[in-house]
Amino acid sequence: MNKILAEAITQRTNDIYILPTIEGKYVIKFHVDGQSTVFKNISEEEAQLMISAIKYRAKMNISERRRPQLGRFQYTGIWIRVSSVGDFLNRETIVLRMIYQQQGEQQWLAPNQFEQLYALLPNSGLFLVSGPTGSGKTTTLYRLLNKVSENKLVLTIEDPVEIQQPNFVQLQVNEDAEIFYDDLIKVALRHRPEVLLVGEIRDGKTARAAIQAALSGHLVLSTVHAMSARDVILRLQDLGVEKTKIATALSGVAYQRLVPTCDNQQAAVIDLFDSDDINNTLDGNPVPKFSKKWQEVLDDAVSNNQISQKTYQTYQAL
Repeated sequence: MNKILAEAITQRTNDIYILPTIEGKYVIKFHVDGQSTVFKNISEEEAQLMISAIKYRAKMNISERRRPQLGRFQYTGIWIRVSSVGDFLNRETIVLRMIYQQQGEQQWLAPNQFEQLYALLPNSGLFLVSGPTGSGKTTTLYRLLNKVSENKLVLTIEDPVEIQQPNFVQLQVNEDAEIFYDDLIKVALRHRPEVLLVGEIRDGKTARAAIQAALSGHLVLSTVHAMSARDVILRLQDLGVEKTKIATALSGVAYQRLVPTCDNQQAAVIDLFDSDDINNTLDGNPVPKFSKKWQEVLDDAVSNNQISQKTYQTYQAL
């Protein structure tokens, strides 16, 4: 198992999947920046030994194979979050999420995009970043926090804490102890932070708590799962947040992806929505899923041979 973990770290894998197949075997897949590749096929016997070893290290119940379980362990300084569940045939599926503490230098397809993002950041209100797992959202948020944190109290609420920052007060969700995002937001506001990071808005309670914190004069940064910047606004409505509160609290939205480049690196690209875009979406006016700026960045990148034609077509068609 250590060899698999070492290779996953070398490839900067976001998730490792250990999945049963129809042939009575198991497949190990690496998920890197939105793409899954087969790393290795193994027998069911090998898989069972591997799963038991993982669950032992993660302090999970080895004998429980049907009910979902969560755990975590550390390997070479990297925290690995473990999720297990059994299917209808009593075969276990394991997902290991790699939590990298050391964040590399962030690259951008268009170098000025981070400055544009920073310029859109309000003094108070809610600012959201969306994108799939492994798209660099946390790295971007922490870079923003570092820029705005001078002489300010910054408090983060995460599940789990992915980047340790000694200058911030960092709280961690603990579902086993029934300590959830909305509970910690209420606690956090008693500390009167000037900047609050909520790791992820997953449900209506968290959404409403984050909105309320923003309306009370705090700068609140968070992430939410959606397919574009425009869809973030629709997602908040799906979670039960009132239009009027979204219009008042939400100051900006960014959708981020990590794009493979021609030099075998990855570069971030974002699509930004300001208050006018937000209000047009809330009013039901026709708003494109992606802005012209998104298209322009991709056009420049392919013309300058930063990205391949295939990559260009993939991200143009989102």
